[in-house]
Amino acid sequence: MNNAQHVQELVARTPADRNRYVDLLRVFSILVVVVGHWLMAVITIEGDGSVTGDNLLALVPWLQYLTWGLQVMPIFFIVGGFSNLASWESARGKGVAYGTWLRGRMARLLRPTVAFAIVWTALTVVFAHLVRLDPETLEVGLTLVAVPVWFLAVYLLVIPALPLMVALHRRFGALVPVGLIAIAAGIDVLVRDHGMTGIGYVNYVFVWLAVHQLGFFWRERRISGFRTGALLGSVGLGALVVLSQAGLYSRSLLGIPGEEFGNTQPPTIMLMAVALFQLGIILAAERHMRSRLEDGRIWGWVIAANSMAMTVYLWHLPAMAFGVLGAQVSGLGLRGEALTAGWWLSRPFWILILAAMTAPFVRLFAGIERTTPAPPVGSGAAAAVAGSVLAAVGLGLLAFEGFYRPDGFLGLAVVPLALLGTGAGLLGRLRISRAA
Repeated sequence: MNNAQHVQELVARTPADRNRYVDLLRVFSILVVVVGHWLMAVITIEGDGSVTGDNLLALVPWLQYLTWGLQVMPIFFIVGGFSNLASWESARGKGVAYGTWLRGRMARLLRPTVAFAIVWTALTVVFAHLVRLDPETLEVGLTLVAVPVWFLAVYLLVIPALPLMVALHRRFGALVPVGLIAIAAGIDVLVRDHGMTGIGYVNYVFVWLAVHQLGFFWRERRISGFRTGALLGSVGLGALVVLSQAGLYSRSLLGIPGEEFGNTQPPTIMLMAVALFQLGIILAAERHMRSRLEDGRIWGWVIAANSMAMTVYLWHLPAMAFGVLGAQVSGLGLRGEALTAGWWLSRPFWILILAAMTAPFVRLFAGIERTTPAPPVGSGAAAAVAGSVLAAVGLGLLAFEGFYRPDGFLGLAVVPLALLGTGAGLLGRLRISRAA
């Protein structure tokens, strides 16, 4: 069965009560991140062939306000909360053990991610020992391509905690995200006012768990409709304005090089504010969007896009790196002064070129994402949780430091790769059965 036929089969089998809007938002959040990364990169090739790079948000500060709409990882986590709760309720209703459920939940994330890591491990050896690129180029390039896996590292920690977070949600309701954000705010103070930088990284857990928790309320219809959306959106927007204008937090919701106290590394409570703002918009538009998604053709497009979204996400920065390398070698493109009228007019072409550069990677690797996993080996909860944590730590280290280590075995980041491989093995995610 080819992919088009498979998509049509899935369209026909879609339950009438499925919230298709959630699937659309998952694809939307991934694609906005991809295009945002491409647009933010201001890359210029100088006359001597050297490459210089800058961040558009740093060069044009007023564009930082647009990040209140373009920082869409909160949408991914809200949608994750909705979907993970639905999946957990379904698993409990069928008597599926926690360990089995967790392994299954990790499948879609880890299959393309492990494949990505294997390919770049091999390429690191090739670039370091056969092509013999200089260490500085290797370090910069092989760190850039690993950046996208940061959110997977966080998400792999959030999913195992779901039963606990659901139990807290059922007992304490809104006090759970409020409490998590209160703790995160206290940590922000320690980082900003007392220089305790290291402790800020625990907010990867507190902030993103709080945002993920919002999806529970949506799933249970405790929040819904235009009026509720307008209220939540207003609260979120008000918090963004007050916190940024008071000078407590940066107005940018995306990282800016050299910024002393940003909002993403580590995350701050500004991400909860933007989550409320964006959730308000989502709820206000839900009725209209769900109606539109009843169209089988549109829904088919969403299914097809979802089947390759993670592959696009993982490979969009490598595609940009190869695009820059091609321009450098060929002498075509990325010349001239940035931020001129001509430069701005070239941005749509830049996006189209990078999309074309990404397409071969998607064609080559999307089949891995669509592959049906073999049944999980065993259902032990402890092994599944250990696998999730080890894979998360491995991906986190890769995101921060990349694949290349000049002092490592064959120039590789041995420890992160070993952690990822061990974690994936414990989760049984290296086993596959057939292509869907």
